[in-house]
Amino acid sequence: MEKELSERKQKILQAVVDEYITTAEPVSSGDIKEKYLADISSATIRNELASLEDMGYLVQPHVSAGRVPLPAAYKLYVDKVMKGKNLSKNEIAFIKNKFNERMDKVEDIIQKTAKVISDVTNYTSVVVVKNFKEVKVNEIKLVPIGDETALVIIITDRGVLRDKTIEIEKTEDDIGAYMQSATMLLNRMFSGKTVKEILKPKDIIKEEIEDFRTIFDEVIEILTKYDMEETGKVYTEGALKMLDYPECGDVDDAKKFLSVVNSPQRVAQLVENGDDMEFTVKIGKDEAAGIENCAVVSAKYKINGEEIGHAGVIGPDRMDYKKVISVLKYVGHALSEIMENKKDRNDNE
Repeated sequence: MEKELSERKQKILQAVVDEYITTAEPVSSGDIKEKYLADISSATIRNELASLEDMGYLVQPHVSAGRVPLPAAYKLYVDKVMKGKNLSKNEIAFIKNKFNERMDKVEDIIQKTAKVISDVTNYTSVVVVKNFKEVKVNEIKLVPIGDETALVIIITDRGVLRDKTIEIEKTEDDIGAYMQSATMLLNRMFSGKTVKEILKPKDIIKEEIEDFRTIFDEVIEILTKYDMEETGKVYTEGALKMLDYPECGDVDDAKKFLSVVNSPQRVAQLVENGDDMEFTVKIGKDEAAGIENCAVVSAKYKINGEEIGHAGVIGPDRMDYKKVISVLKYVGHALSEIMENKKDRNDNE
């Protein structure tokens, strides 16, 4: 079907989609001529609109109304017709400022990513964390806060995982010297290794750790729990924004959308893709978990060549695809940069 579209049909189709994204109202031949294609006659535009309707790209809700894009139109728009869109200076400044805020913990960075995407696009955003086992431990710090209590801080190439207070066994040694010895041992065994390697302790345990068995077990427990909690974890922002659009005004559609957004597993499936494409676009209820008039744009994010997860935007099928893809792309670069800066800072500390 796509091969049959002439350059003129593509221009008219792009005009219809652009106008409908902006207004959410059926687009007439007069709108197209006045705002987009003044050099084409109204009669020609009307004929081309009728042809595009016959081809399954447009629909005319009423005899006297203009045309409305169908999922096939949006798909062609994204794949063949759409040109890139630069973010405004204010949008770029907003993203930069948000990522320049101090964020030490991985949770903070991922949550911030989801919020920034939602705020700039004004749609629902989703970030799914993947491959936590590939996180590399840079350093482990033990800070004594009492004779039998210590604070464990695990620093990775993605930031600080979390800090946790642990109980330690009584020791006849000076607590400061004991913590220092344990810290040196832990870093000798774990520094530079991935979580995947560390969670196979039999490969790295030595007899010398027996004096620090409790602390060692606590660190393994922290990493194991974090792996279970974070791998596949879903962060969602702006869950109610879809309801601001008239397409989701129907109560049943709104309920279906909220049931999907409130299910981490279904949301993750919606934004994930198994291929090597940087961006994936799903349009229409057949591809968007059965939600009417819905579309999902998702991006695969990588740091140092390693996939760390997916970020996606869920919105009406007339969403501003140009802006959404530009935001996901720019945020991906910003996220990669902040992770790199953290790694460099940790390496230099």
